[in-house]
Amino acid sequence: MSAYNFLGVALLLISTVASPSAQKKVADGPRMEIFPEVHDFGNSRQNQKLVHEFKIQNTGTEDLVIGRISTSCGCTAALSSDTVIVPDASAMLKVTLETRKYTGIIERSVSVSSNDARRVITVKVQAFVEAQ
Repeated sequence: MSAYNFLGVALLLISTVASPSAQKKVADGPRMEIFPEVHDFGNSRQNQKLVHEFKIQNTGTEDLVIGRISTSCGCTAALSSDTVIVPDASAMLKVTLETRKYTGIIERSVSVSSNDARRVITVKVQAFVEAQ
């Protein structure tokens, strides 16, 4: 490879890496992320209310509007602290799991929809319920 070809390839690589579109790290539009994906309450007893807060983060460039929040069972409830989350901000998703008369491992899911066109995000809570 001649010095001119090498120089041309090097300049092409530098211009590609330095271009604004290549350096753009934030996604266009609203982008929902929820952390953590799974929460394990560990060992629990029957007839308890277990509560955990998940973090909903808007990593996009437009307001994130939380839509429907659904749970996999009537023993699980979920509520978001905000319905509109501006870019780079977050809200809390409070999830309550009632152990009722269940025994053994229980796992329930919570699905959150929004104006993020990519997907609905589902998080899970689980516990090992010991008989009384």
